[in-house]
Amino acid sequence: MSKSINPKTNSEEARQRLLKDFQNISEEMENLMQGFFSDKMRAAPSPGRGFSPPMDVFETEDEIICLLDLVGVGLQDLEVHIEAGTLRINGVRRELPGFERRHYHKMELDFGAFGRSLTIPEPVEAQSLKIETLRGYYLVRLRKVFSGLKPATAQDAADEVDTRR
Repeated sequence: MSKSINPKTNSEEARQRLLKDFQNISEEMENLMQGFFSDKMRAAPSPGRGFSPPMDVFETEDEIICLLDLVGVGLQDLEVHIEAGTLRINGVRRELPGFERRHYHKMELDFGAFGRSLTIPEPVEAQSLKIETLRGYYLVRLRKVFSGLKPATAQDAADEVDTRR
């Protein structure tokens, strides 16, 4: 499809050829994007590959907290492990029973196996692992390990100076 342009050829002819090539590529891209983002059913994930549920990871002064969007996943279908500084979360979101004969017009929810793993940013107490649910989310809580005293805040340092006076 690409053609070399000889500087001796008519520049208007070369410009028209390039413009036509660009229009063809633009149309092909538009067709691909329409097919990809169409409102019709999208392909389900390949069996065995699973999906990755959205996850936020944040910390407080005392904890590392993972917030996972796992609406529809029962606690019995969730496994959470800590291995060598890595948090592994695996499970299954099962399809809803009672809808065996269905015809999709749109399919955006992922079902089946899922898995996430995260290198824990700080040492944590593995035995402190707690799993809570909150409005369809799962919170995985891990208490941080502190060597000696907790890190002092600026206010703690100011209070200590005040007590020395």
